[in-house]
Amino acid sequence: MYKTQTNFYDSTTVKASTYEVESKTLYVVFGHATYRYTLVPSDVYQEFANATSQGIALNELIKGKYDYVKIDQ
Repeated sequence: MYKTQTNFYDSTTVKASTYEVESKTLYVVFGHATYRYTLVPSDVYQEFANATSQGIALNELIKGKYDYVKIDQ
């Protein structure tokens, strides 16, 4: 079983994501900053990572549902 998973996307909004399985922490990399979302279940992350559009999936599955912090610019 993996401990982290990183994906790169062909997206104008979301450049990459890294998910830490044990802590359920999701890092989402945009062109301007990275955000850390906490306590994201692995099934939600998998749905986000496998979506046709990560921008739409982020808005539907993650934003407003999980605590986050902007960690760099």
